[in-house]
Amino acid sequence: MNKLNTYTNDLLTYNNHFQSVVRSQKTSDNVSNTKAVDLLHNIDIALTNQINDLEKFDDLIDDSKTGAIKDKLASAFGSIAGNLDSIRKDPVSKILRDDYTALSMLASGYTMLHTAALVNEREDLAEYAQNSLSRIAQLITKTSQIMPYVVAEELSDDSTKALEIAEKSLKETQKAWSVENTMIEA
Repeated sequence: MNKLNTYTNDLLTYNNHFQSVVRSQKTSDNVSNTKAVDLLHNIDIALTNQINDLEKFDDLIDDSKTGAIKDKLASAFGSIAGNLDSIRKDPVSKILRDDYTALSMLASGYTMLHTAALVNEREDLAEYAQNSLSRIAQLITKTSQIMPYVVAEELSDDSTKALEIAEKSLKETQKAWSVENTMIEA
């Protein structure tokens, strides 16, 4: 049961920290691309819902350990998502890249929590983790689909050409996520 508490508290702390980063990103003057704005809004909503639902597992939340865990995770997360002061200066492509990484870390955390919940016969927590993982996977996919538009917009002065390049990039990069490609053994 100790690992279950650890995974639960780690995810709660990570979600809270990531949410504060996303909220700072949403208010950045650099974020004007409507697709990116919508994505950040959706990430914020997902994190809010996941935090609220996770806090309902109060039998697993250990407030006394939250401070130490928060410090450890904030340090690790800081190197991934950047510190809050520099976010306002980062190009949107870098913000999305960092969020993509943070979402991937959340996905692995939910996979671990789901497995630990099954080991400890906590079907309620396993269901929560599975639903949260599904939502995070959707957000990772959406981020990968928006990234070509943001990068092309940042790098091209010609909006028509940027749109053409973004659509070509999207089509070509999404092939990596196709079922045919993901089923090939590495």
